[in-house]
Amino acid sequence: MRTLIRVGIYVTTFLILTTLSGYLTFRFMGAGKTVTVPDLRGKDLIEANRLILEKRLYLKVQAEEFSTDVPAGYIIMQSIPPEEKIKEGRTIEVVVSKGPKRYYMPNFVGMLVDEAREKAIEKNIKIERVIKVHSDRFVTDMVIAQMPDAEEKGSDKVTLLVSSGKFRIPYVCPDFMRMGLDEAKALADRLGLELELTGFGGIISAQKPAPGEIIFRGDVVRLKLKYKEDQDLKWL
Repeated sequence: MRTLIRVGIYVTTFLILTTLSGYLTFRFMGAGKTVTVPDLRGKDLIEANRLILEKRLYLKVQAEEFSTDVPAGYIIMQSIPPEEKIKEGRTIEVVVSKGPKRYYMPNFVGMLVDEAREKAIEKNIKIERVIKVHSDRFVTDMVIAQMPDAEEKGSDKVTLLVSSGKFRIPYVCPDFMRMGLDEAKALADRLGLELELTGFGGIISAQKPAPGEIIFRGDVVRLKLKYKEDQDLKWL
């Protein structure tokens, strides 16, 4: 009985040692050849698999991601960098492109820029750039145009053209004190200025801004009026 037990122990030990020896032989001799990792980036799975098999490596798709730079079905990145030296039998994991995420672009034209930003967040659209231009037709901060256009499919980024209001043309404020009221109104119309009149009469007795100050198209010039008789009495 004891002999049988000893034989059993010997056989079990032999099998364990034989298995371990075979594994170590394969690990360090059979699978010990060093190979250079190929560059799989930008290649489709068929070509990548061919390159991997030539090196006696294995290929595994780890994940798929959206990409605007790499076409669908092509490899974006790999787990082991190209040109690295590794042993045969290793597995290279890759991330494969699903192509660009497809979006339908909302229509932002006619919205104020703050409203457009809220809409973009709601639709997962990124406002990449806001370009401001002067416009006589659109109020300040209103979206005039967009790129891509509304309903265009494909992009998740948009550039907005936004009104900064009317173009402000600078002028040197005229001396309205030397003019009659009708002449002052005609000049203000030509320069795109607004007149605010106080008092009564046909003579300009004061103005603000003062003559020579810088003003802009659309600004208000305040003129104080008096009757000619009051002006004459001033000099008596």
